[in-house]
Amino acid sequence: MLTHITRRTGCGTSLDYLLGIPEFAAMFSNIAMPIWRYETGYNLRGELALLWGVLQAATRYKGLLLFTGRGRFKPEVLAVFLLSFLPCRWRPTIVFCGEAWEPNSGWRAVVDRMIVRFADRAISRYALLSSDEQRLFPIIWGIDPNKVRFVPYMYTLTEEERAKPVERGTYIFAGGNSFRDYGPLVEAARALPEYQFVCATRKLDGYPNLPSNVRAGQAPSNVFPELLRSASVVVVPLRMGTKRASGQQTYLNAMALGKLVIVNDAPGVRDYVRHRENGLIVTGSPDSYVEALRWAFDPANALEVERIIAQARDDALQRFNPTQHALMLVAMMQDALAGETPYPSSPYRVNEVNSDAS
Repeated sequence: MLTHITRRTGCGTSLDYLLGIPEFAAMFSNIAMPIWRYETGYNLRGELALLWGVLQAATRYKGLLLFTGRGRFKPEVLAVFLLSFLPCRWRPTIVFCGEAWEPNSGWRAVVDRMIVRFADRAISRYALLSSDEQRLFPIIWGIDPNKVRFVPYMYTLTEEERAKPVERGTYIFAGGNSFRDYGPLVEAARALPEYQFVCATRKLDGYPNLPSNVRAGQAPSNVFPELLRSASVVVVPLRMGTKRASGQQTYLNAMALGKLVIVNDAPGVRDYVRHRENGLIVTGSPDSYVEALRWAFDPANALEVERIIAQARDDALQRFNPTQHALMLVAMMQDALAGETPYPSSPYRVNEVNSDAS
């Protein structure tokens, strides 16, 4: 086994959604992973299989690009925690990409910090999806700030999905489960009975006294993009006070489809959405959603809405596309393999990649 480890070549990744980018596929091979379901995620057996897959990949590849947040127990992080006990020469170069880890409380916080403390010894770079996370992550977890970079995320629609006709629909759409807060939006819907709301989420299961103009429920992965495509406006109601960003996939996909996006001012949002330029940013209160939606549907603002939509589509397609995201990760892995410090001249540095996002 040790002989096999010393002969590691190439790089492996669990970010299989980027393997369609030629430059990315030229550098990375797919780590075998168990089947993941959008509706349910992994079960315990699947998470153990992923953990084992990462450990096996560590014996084959000289570099690993892994996802930060997959699974309830974060098997990729646990695998690196185990690898951290090996001598440095037996470990691959490891880069993590994705959302920052939201801190737990109580005994789980103690366990999490222990795992991160040891795993960090084996991690060369962290590619996080917002400048807020880039700033907070080292403080929260005690990690060297020079290892943490902001790599903007991307829309995830396929070319086929983007080529389909887009409707200017009749309902307001909100979707997603991760770090969402639908309560204020539901109360806004109660104050706007003339509009129909479709919420593709399980977060509203059992919500008391749901208004009659709100239809809610978990949508299958193949239905979610179609609901997005047929919406009139897309609202992304995010939890406030978190230490990580979320929702980028939903609002970037909406922007790429030419939808007006309304997002509350949660961590990471202002790296992608600029108020009244390519979207609307609200405080997240029911009144703020009501005000934004009334403004969006006011015929007097139609030209302004179209200008915002056009700018949003251009930003998504030009700045937040899969190729840009993939190339930044390739550059990061190349620098990590070479043992170079990413700051200050690397192509994925926040001030160069996203200097006008404020």
